[in-house]
Amino acid sequence: MFRRKTSGVSTAETATRTVQAAGQKIAGERGGKAANKFTAALGLGRISYCNKPDCADCN
Repeated sequence: MFRRKTSGVSTAETATRTVQAAGQKIAGERGGKAANKFTAALGLGRISYCNKPDCADCN
């Protein structure tokens, strides 16, 4: 019936990133913050960004 993915991102990460993108598109940075609170409350996780312009993990 349904096959499990053996690699790639998890369903929770996909949902978190989708909600984050929608929040940013609708309300900019404020929407992204609201999306983070929403997905964290659901237990899906958060998208975090640091303020370092030379961060190897973010860039």
